[in-house]
Amino acid sequence: MKNLSPGIKHDIHLGLCCLPAIVLIFAVGYGINQMQGASIMASGALTLAFGANKTWEGSSFMLLLTTAAGVSLSSFLGCLAGDVLPLYIAGAMLYAGGYAMLAGIGGGLWWAVLQCAIAYLISGYFAGSVGHAALRAALVGAGALLQILCISLLFSQIRFQFQDFTRLSWRVFFRQATHKYRQKIHLQGSVIFAMLTMCLALVLVERYQVKNGYWAGMTLLLCLRSHFRESLLRVPARIAGTLSGSLIAPFLLAHLDSPRLLALGFIVSGYLAFTYSYTLITKSYFVFTFFVTVMVICMLSLFGVSQENVAAERLIATVIGGGFALLAILLTRVFTEFQVMKKLRSHVPRFTFSSPAMRKK
Repeated sequence: MKNLSPGIKHDIHLGLCCLPAIVLIFAVGYGINQMQGASIMASGALTLAFGANKTWEGSSFMLLLTTAAGVSLSSFLGCLAGDVLPLYIAGAMLYAGGYAMLAGIGGGLWWAVLQCAIAYLISGYFAGSVGHAALRAALVGAGALLQILCISLLFSQIRFQFQDFTRLSWRVFFRQATHKYRQKIHLQGSVIFAMLTMCLALVLVERYQVKNGYWAGMTLLLCLRSHFRESLLRVPARIAGTLSGSLIAPFLLAHLDSPRLLALGFIVSGYLAFTYSYTLITKSYFVFTFFVTVMVICMLSLFGVSQENVAAERLIATVIGGGFALLAILLTRVFTEFQVMKKLRSHVPRFTFSSPAMRKK
């Protein structure tokens, strides 16, 4: 620990402060023999752990509480829409458009929308009745709120003050966001092409019955960045990380042959993933994706979803999502350049030529 930089020490400490909520959830779940429900609740706590180092309008409390409410509602909507493919895809397109807009504007809210989109995409694959959707949403929300409580109690460097949230004027925020959206030429294209490629990706995985199809939508959003080079580098790193994580799935599942061991695998891989995401994610997106893949495999196994021999399907979904992310950013770039040239041409003064006699008249 002595040789670690202050930033890494901060990440390790913050990550450890996020662990108690997840451990407590699984301990109670095991005690009452409800590991499947505990894993759903833990997914909400895990989501908030990824955002423990982030702020919105200078407030961690505001971002995390907004995210907690958002992922709960999104889980509910995803469960309801999952059985109706056109509705499910339409919802995913709206999330993709909102995420693209806020990511281009800046600020911390884009991260909350990204988590909501992921919750929606995953929950669509666990569709059910209104009661089922409400129960899932309640478990996810409860896990998220427990995580907020644990971070506020254990991590002294973060101050959660409710007045941070009450000071926010949503009317002013949306007015400012709309103004920024109109100012930035590339945002219109990024929103349009994010929605279009999300639709195409989900239709494609459904058309060819690719298992874990939500992974394509997640990959699309996670690789979709406003900078073309960053997206270009993220796609192969995500494919390699997903492939590596998926290939060890049979080995993991052979040794994690009980709910307790699966929960342990989920906790360890989850801790490594969200701790790595704080500052080290810029060092190697491949390593981050590897930990996330292992975490998801353990989580879905706790849901009762068979995860054996999923490497090929998950890799196909990743390639589809990554490919459409590149397509979206490329089309946005072409669209932006066209709009810039169009605007420049419209400001070029037009010269008229006339004879001296005509000018006198």
